[in-house]
Amino acid sequence: MAHGLDRRALVAGGAGLITLGSPLIARAQSVLTPPQIEGPFYPYALPPEYDTDLVKLGAGDARAMGEVTHLLGTVWYPDGTPMADALVEIWQCDVNGRYRHPDDHESRTPDLQFQGYGRTTTGRDGTFHFRTIKPVSYTVTAMSPPLTRAPHVHVAVSTHGVRRLTSQLYVAGEPLNDGDMALAMVADPVQRAGLIRPYEDGAAFEPGALTVRYDLVVMV
Repeated sequence: MAHGLDRRALVAGGAGLITLGSPLIARAQSVLTPPQIEGPFYPYALPPEYDTDLVKLGAGDARAMGEVTHLLGTVWYPDGTPMADALVEIWQCDVNGRYRHPDDHESRTPDLQFQGYGRTTTGRDGTFHFRTIKPVSYTVTAMSPPLTRAPHVHVAVSTHGVRRLTSQLYVAGEPLNDGDMALAMVADPVQRAGLIRPYEDGAAFEPGALTVRYDLVVMV
């Protein structure tokens, strides 16, 4: 069953990220998060596990390879009101560039400890929190010429059973951002700034982890 990580950590572990009058809050009041392509690897059906911890499967101690990242965010209405009870889904490739999906036929070895997909529901304050890995780039070798994507996490937001937003979330400072075919479709600098966020020290959540925050502005 899907569940959210402790939302109190959004305040305790993300001190300074959510501040009244911050540029993120100001942007949330007016600029919609731009849509991006869904891509071919959204799951056909819910996988056996789809909670908010994509790094750990089952009850064992093993965890996925990669840099553990606490991905935080808030879903907003365009007027700056937080959107409660919205379904937020994320999916991404593992550290080897493989999606946990039957249609990913790349020869790279998959990390079977990586969940690959998770979902949660926003709280009354519109917040969500996933434990995942820092996204990596990958190359689609079946295309001619082969296509290399900048590191990204896919995200979708739904309310009342209706998909309201499908987009992708990127890493600030990543050189591949400049040539990425999907990101190139977002020309507005403010919208781009909302999709491309810095990955910072996340030791407040757990030793050695990273943290990143995305604010999603959704029209319903």
